[in-house]
Amino acid sequence: MAVVMSVSAGQTGHAQSVQELAKSAASEAKKGNDLEAYNTIRKAALSIWEQGPLMFREALFVKSAPTGYGIYDPRPNAVFKPGEKLIIYVEPVGFTWKKQGGLNHAELVSDLILKDSEGKVLGEQEGFGTFTFDSRDNNMEVMTALTIDFTEAPTGKYVAELKFTDKLGKKSASFELPFEIKAEDSEPDKTDDGKPDKAEDGESGTDQ
Repeated sequence: MAVVMSVSAGQTGHAQSVQELAKSAASEAKKGNDLEAYNTIRKAALSIWEQGPLMFREALFVKSAPTGYGIYDPRPNAVFKPGEKLIIYVEPVGFTWKKQGGLNHAELVSDLILKDSEGKVLGEQEGFGTFTFDSRDNNMEVMTALTIDFTEAPTGKYVAELKFTDKLGKKSASFELPFEIKAEDSEPDKTDDGKPDKAEDGESGTDQ
């Protein structure tokens, strides 16, 4: 779990519409006032964030625990070995920030539902993950990471559904990630010298 700090946008500016803010930002950029243009367009983005639903900019399996926002290594596929842990990187968008103790506070809770490939629910866990953020800004570059341990699950195809709830904004949204648990292919038997045995047809040896 990590939060990446971003430049302060100043006053919220609710009186201006997204379209008005975008025009102001374009005008400021044209004058060469780049920082002012950036802060103004960020106000527009925050307005969309606050008025919109809870969404996910990214939600995918990764090779190892991410170390920050956008700092992750995606898996080439969603095939896991038996006992291998599933690590999921998520970028939530549109959750609510509220003042608390002099800081902006946000809280997300995730529920996990495990299904088979046909959609049958195999298990559920409410409150699987709880993520709290405190910042002096309304951060938009926020990530969460979840680790799922299916050490007892047999080989087969599954679907992990994760439902996130914005506890302060009363918003919720879900996403699904199909995956497979597959045993590694067995290696051929080897002889004492470490080389694979040759295939035999009936008795060994060939008459000349």
